[in-house]
Amino acid sequence: MVKTKYGNLLPCSGASDYRKKHRCAVSYFESGSVKSVYLEEPVVLSFPAGEFQTELITFYEDGNAKRIFPLYGQISAYWSISEEAENAPYYDFDIEGEIYHIRPQCIFFYPNGKIRAITLWPCDELIVKTSAGTIKTKLGVELYESGKLKSIEPVFGTVISTPEGEFKPYRYRPVMMHAENATLKFDECGRAIIG
Repeated sequence: MVKTKYGNLLPCSGASDYRKKHRCAVSYFESGSVKSVYLEEPVVLSFPAGEFQTELITFYEDGNAKRIFPLYGQISAYWSISEEAENAPYYDFDIEGEIYHIRPQCIFFYPNGKIRAITLWPCDELIVKTSAGTIKTKLGVELYESGKLKSIEPVFGTVISTPEGEFKPYRYRPVMMHAENATLKFDECGRAIIG
């Protein structure tokens, strides 16, 4: 068992099945603090932002959760991303006063426990009401600590009207795998910033 502020966690034993990833079950910072735990089975853990199923958890060096993955299976010829996503739980998230029913692939927390970003499964999409209009994304959303929208990656062809003119924000070949620091950014007053 690995002792954390979220409870004693049972890391993966190394006995792999067809969907377990081949990775270190527990990793540590140089200081000796726990950096990540890949759990034997997904479990529901309690965080400041709510209770979420977790199969992989990474930490800040102070012991606070950094990222959680509700499922963290190996995608292969024997286990598809669609099969993995089908088993993923849905949760309700408040984004600027609207409730969205999302099954997150990853939740990224600020050190204080507030949600920084929610990354979607590749087969999912989310339509978010923003100050720049209704935006569809297949990647997810990034939030300020206040809960206001910080950035979003619009789908191809999205047109944004700003005082400077119309823009089509889109990263043709996104290198990121997580939702933070996306192309269309907003300040905390809700004004769109093309990144």
